[in-house]
Amino acid sequence: MTTRAWFANDALLPQGWARNVRCEVDARGRIARIDVDASAEECERASGPVIPGLCNVHSHAFQRAFAGLAERSDAHH
Repeated sequence: MTTRAWFANDALLPQGWARNVRCEVDARGRIARIDVDASAEECERASGPVIPGLCNVHSHAFQRAFAGLAERSDAHH
């Protein structure tokens, strides 16, 4: 399986901030390995600090509850 390597001067890991971090990602986009105090050789470099991605918790569930309410006509006003 093919991996890609990324390098960041500073990265926020579960243990806290780390310097010179190399992150290998497999073909599926999953983190395969993280090394601290590593070399940037043969890596794509991040242009700034790296932090974990956040989940997208955006939702339109409330719109399902309101669906059709605006279309209701009340002719008895």
